[in-house]
Amino acid sequence: MLPLLLVLCLHAQPTIEVDVAQLAPEASSAIVAQQRKATISANEWHILAMLYHAHGLEDAAIQAYEYSLELAPNPKVKYLLGIALARTGAYERAIESVETINGYTPAIWRRGYWHMDLGEPDKAISFFQSAIEEEPTCVSAMIGLARIYLVTNKPEEAIVVLDDIISRGGTHPYVTFLLGTAHCRAGNHDVATKLLAAKTIGPPRWADPWLEEMRAHSKGYAADFERAMAFIDKGNPTAAIGILQSLQKRYPKNSAVLNNLATVYLQLRNIKLAEETLKKSMRLSPKYAPSQLSMAYVLHAKGDVDLALAYANKAIQLQPSMSAAHALIGELSFQKGAMPDAIAHFSKAIELGNSNPNLREMLGMVMLNTGKPIEALRHFELVLQTTPESTGSISGQCISIALLGNPDKALRILGKAKIDFPNDPRIAGAWQSVLRIKGRK
Repeated sequence: MLPLLLVLCLHAQPTIEVDVAQLAPEASSAIVAQQRKATISANEWHILAMLYHAHGLEDAAIQAYEYSLELAPNPKVKYLLGIALARTGAYERAIESVETINGYTPAIWRRGYWHMDLGEPDKAISFFQSAIEEEPTCVSAMIGLARIYLVTNKPEEAIVVLDDIISRGGTHPYVTFLLGTAHCRAGNHDVATKLLAAKTIGPPRWADPWLEEMRAHSKGYAADFERAMAFIDKGNPTAAIGILQSLQKRYPKNSAVLNNLATVYLQLRNIKLAEETLKKSMRLSPKYAPSQLSMAYVLHAKGDVDLALAYANKAIQLQPSMSAAHALIGELSFQKGAMPDAIAHFSKAIELGNSNPNLREMLGMVMLNTGKPIEALRHFELVLQTTPESTGSISGQCISIALLGNPDKALRILGKAKIDFPNDPRIAGAWQSVLRIKGRK
């Protein structure tokens, strides 16, 4: 057995700087207690790393996981190290960390999603298929596979995968949305219209026991952060700001906290504070794509379209599957009159799962402005299935119908709309446009 001094020399303990005074009392107490235990025991360093990780201290967690692995190999530690690295945007290192793990399916399908984030669909698809071979009912891998088929323009294959999920009882709204998108891209518009009429939400939470074990070490942060996100989702930034400011004091280097705090400042029209907060976030984590996108929103609000485009493109460079970044670039391109770019990015955002009807309406407008009334009409009608009172889509629908040779039908629809929405400028504008089109016939 090696002497203790020699062991310590072989594995010099890392110096991990964490200001526990900024954490919630219960979190700081747990971390300080575990720091005292973490000497040369790989398991104690593993627990310490999970405590850091559960409280958003990814940099500290990465160092602790790596030291635990120096002391003893452990597939669970390698996996959680990969998760922490991916959170910081280091996808290549995350993939490398988990590539030797055997017998744990999430380690396979997560590599698929990380390759998606890197814009590598061929590699992603191989990992999703491998996960399904290991576990034929692995819904997370099946949804990843379907998304790859959509991105690579193979909607029929996506339909097969998604129908299989549904046949197994997978009735989550996100699955319905993806299936509707696949049918739309396959040209099955009647089926797509019915499926896309349902309200959608983001992907479900996948089964991942090792990740849940790490999350169970959370001491206050997770609950507070979830509460703040719920207020943001409900459109109540005023209620979220106090929670996020408190979290910022406790976790001053947490990119997710800083980014969401900046988002709230932007929603409250405090552009200066939003910009300052994001600059701090990007100094701490330059590869954190959400902060790059949020800075693009801030610059858009300031009227600096070109710089906003640069930041949004940087977000996509860091995370190619970020649909919100594609949507913003589409909108900015539309403003600049760069219609091919607008079409490409709006379409990509929808492919990646963005179900915002305003996005599809803007895509319809671009199609209309580029002489594609058939495609425009399809998008407007899909919007009207979910938001029948959208006067923008009613107007676009009617202009498309008129351009396709039926201005009388368009006027009948607009006549009803003028009664339902009196003094709406878009309806009035569409009425005049259709009359001009009819006059040319």
